[in-house]
Amino acid sequence: MKTDPTRRAALAVALLAALPAPVLAQQAPARAALAQAGDTALTGAARTQALTRASASLNRIRTLQGRFRQIAPNGMATTGAFYMQRPGRLRFAYDPPQTMLIVADGSVVAVQDTALRTVNRAPLRSTPLYFVLKNDINLERDAHVTRVAQRGDTLYVTARDRTGNADGEITFALVGANLDLQSWDVVDAMGARTRLSLSGLTRPASLDARLFRAPAPTQTGPRRG
Repeated sequence: MKTDPTRRAALAVALLAALPAPVLAQQAPARAALAQAGDTALTGAARTQALTRASASLNRIRTLQGRFRQIAPNGMATTGAFYMQRPGRLRFAYDPPQTMLIVADGSVVAVQDTALRTVNRAPLRSTPLYFVLKNDINLERDAHVTRVAQRGDTLYVTARDRTGNADGEITFALVGANLDLQSWDVVDAMGARTRLSLSGLTRPASLDARLFRAPAPTQTGPRRG
């Protein structure tokens, strides 16, 4: 079954891939395992405790602001400004020369490309980022957790959507005694992996609501040269 092009494009970028979905489809790189030497897979009570702590850490995030660095499946690196306000709100403003803007307004994810004059929208619930933006995060209850592992002071949690509404898989990296969110990797339905790392994070008392106004859907087709 073919994926709707608009949903596929929006989902690809909403999962923080630097390139449009058609380009990713052409590349279709092989999926690389995150497991590395030194990982300790957690099972039983240790796994349950780790997931409880991870959920509690994510739930403590109300606002977050900083910088991001994204590595696309083809190795291309991009950067930009990152804003989060739970529940449901997120903004990735890419640095020039990139022309992408991603905004989640609580219900939809809008992906704007100012160069192409396009805006694609997809339900927030249809992306793995829903796990980190929903109001009451309980990874063990809400997600199909496929792997929990410890490497040094970093906890890795890999999850899929339990309902099947969202394609792909997301792995959170939570660091230190407080399990602070440091990065995540997303593997899409084609096996392409995108990594996004956060830096310079602060937790402001509030963020401007205008940051999370999703662009309206495109009314006309892409600009042609």
